[in-house]
Amino acid sequence: MSGRCWTAGTNMSSERSEIETRSACETEALGEALARTLVAPAIVLLSGDLGAGKTAFVRGIVRGLDAPDDVRVTSPTYILLHSYRGGRATLHHIDAYRLRGGGDEFEASGLMDCFDDPNGIVCIEWPEKLADMKWPRECVRVEIEHCEPTVRRLVVSLS
Repeated sequence: MSGRCWTAGTNMSSERSEIETRSACETEALGEALARTLVAPAIVLLSGDLGAGKTAFVRGIVRGLDAPDDVRVTSPTYILLHSYRGGRATLHHIDAYRLRGGGDEFEASGLMDCFDDPNGIVCIEWPEKLADMKWPRECVRVEIEHCEPTVRRLVVSLS
């Protein structure tokens, strides 16, 4: 990885970091490093075009939460939510791509219940579809830009 890179134990208190990865494995490793700094309950908002690497990043987060090796992370595009139990926390992986009613539809869907899990890390793909949402706590925002076939630029910030 080039640019600023987090490793286990790195202090993520900086307001904004930009990181470039050169493979899906590096994107996953960055997700894993981020997960090792998260304390539940937490919210991670993931933005980027289709195929940018959002689900790969979430795979790394699941690994960083010490989930069993046999856990397979897939995009919840058609069912909206997958939950994965890790050794340190439960990851609730939400894909808001198909939600057309914004925050109202999100709330009516029952997905807000994920925020009530005191041991939960909530990762939301396509948070821009929920622009009117008022998040219940500070969020980590991850914006993933697909620069070249294998190169991604990730901007990580607190909001």
